Order: sequence, then C-alpha cells, then structure tokens
Amino acid sequence: MSDEKYVTFKREDFYTFLRTVPAHQQMIFDGLGERELPDAVVIRRQDLFAAPALDTYASMIAMVAGNISDPDQSKELLAIADYFADQARLAHEEGKKLPDR
Repeated sequence: MSDEKYVTFKREDFYTFLRTVPAHQQMIFDGLGERELPDAVVIRRQDLFAAPALDTYASMIAMVAGNISDPDQSKELLAIADYFADQARLAHEEGKKLPDR
C-alpha cells in the first residue's frame, strides 16, 4: 500500500492557494468541491491518540483477514493491516500533540 490514493491538506490552506491561481486558470478547479469525500476522516500521526487508534484499526483488519476463506482477499486485507500498523509505529514516534479541529 502507498499514500498515493488520497491528497490531504487543510481546507483553509486550499482556499488560500486558490486565491493565488490566476483567474484564467481557475476553471481547472471548477466543480472540485463536488468531489469532496463526505465520509473521509483524517487522523494525523502527530495526534497523541493516533497511535492507539491506528494500532487498533490495523489489528481489527488483521483479525478479519485471518478469519475469511478467500486467500486473495485475506492477502489484500493483511497488506492494508500492515500499512496501518506502519502508520501506528510512525505515530508512536510523532504523536505529541492533543487533537484540534
């Protein structure tokens, strides 16, 4: 797994960036808001609570992977679990801040 599936940045930073785009190029961003993922949740690794949350998420995925009969699906789920376990390890090193909005 890789971090290439999504792009994540603060909404305020995005709108600040848009204000710097020349007017004749802004059409590139028309309709971008309609592509927003309303069910997406961001947990930053620097968050004090990220490591245990990511550890738990990885463990639950691995548990399901170990209990399904489809070997291909199990392999895919284990790769996802490994990704989140890696993120948890990084969060253990980086997690120093209380969450904010």
